[in-house]
Amino acid sequence: MRKCFVSVLLCASLLAFAAAACAADNPEFPTVEDPILLTPFGQSQDANAVKLMAKGHDVTYDLAVLAKDVDWSRFKTMIIVLGGSGKGLGAAGLDIPSEVARCTELLAAAKEKGVFVMAMHIGGNDRRGPNSQPFLVFAGEANYMVVRADGNADGYFTDLCKEKNVPLYTIEKTTELRKLLAK
Repeated sequence: MRKCFVSVLLCASLLAFAAAACAADNPEFPTVEDPILLTPFGQSQDANAVKLMAKGHDVTYDLAVLAKDVDWSRFKTMIIVLGGSGKGLGAAGLDIPSEVARCTELLAAAKEKGVFVMAMHIGGNDRRGPNSQPFLVFAGEANYMVVRADGNADGYFTDLCKEKNVPLYTIEKTTELRKLLAK
């Protein structure tokens, strides 16, 4: 019984140490200005999860699933949520090439207007399939990137963000966004 207790205590200590070490590696979370344009790149439902995490905080945002012709004078920040969904693309009447084109144009317009772009990949490994792949590269075009650890298990975002000099913030659970968005 005592061996079991010691083993559990040791495992808990190691997990706590690993979590602290991971958090210590994160860059400072930026202060972003609102209003925020929140839009999915790939039409996954993950943008709705970000919307839910923003609720209850003093954050002004518009969720625009099909954002295209944007009045950029209204927005200081754009949060792009990366992750493809065949069902979401179909419901929006889009295919992958047309969605990639929309995202590319939207990102270029935001950059031209000096809008701060924060990319997020919060769908974990489930959003790393073939429908998502064309949208994940947009992480390298952002000013800041947030990724859920299990969606970066292979180091894809670490490598891309390092190559493109994009600060990368790693979370363990999607619910951690609630605290980040409160900042």
